[in-house]
Amino acid sequence: MPVAAILSKSAGQLGMNRMNNAAPSPELSVTNWPFYWLTRAMARYLDGVSSALEGTGLDLPAWRVVMILRDADWLSVGDIAAQSNTKLAAMTKAIQRMEAEGLVQKREGDTDKRVTLVSLTPAGADAAKAAMDAANHVFRRAFHDMAPDRQDELSLLLRQVAENLR
Repeated sequence: MPVAAILSKSAGQLGMNRMNNAAPSPELSVTNWPFYWLTRAMARYLDGVSSALEGTGLDLPAWRVVMILRDADWLSVGDIAAQSNTKLAAMTKAIQRMEAEGLVQKREGDTDKRVTLVSLTPAGADAAKAAMDAANHVFRRAFHDMAPDRQDELSLLLRQVAENLR
């Protein structure tokens, strides 16, 4: 079935069973399987962000860090890793690299000295502005023809799916 035809159909027409805890209908195929579209959208999103970041001095791991820290004073490496869906070891390496580049600063936790807290430096805050511009470019491409209420609905649905999979 062509993508345009799939997009014009409702979930019921695609054979998706809306009953809780029920298996998908036998008519469900790869092109109307919700996780197919989630994966496809995520891959295109990451490609778009990577392209938009060219020239900013940030890669995807650094972009995730500055986007998370731009609204926080200090966060633990573990919290940043959890919020960015990144393994702790990979996030630790990214933050070490970013510290060497002058984008973040680290310190011990106030109550637990085993915890490493991270904050943006002024250079990191500048990088966060460039990162936000890159993110906005991709956002506009992705949602240019979608009404704000549909965007909100999509966010709520994806949040529900994520919570269901916890």
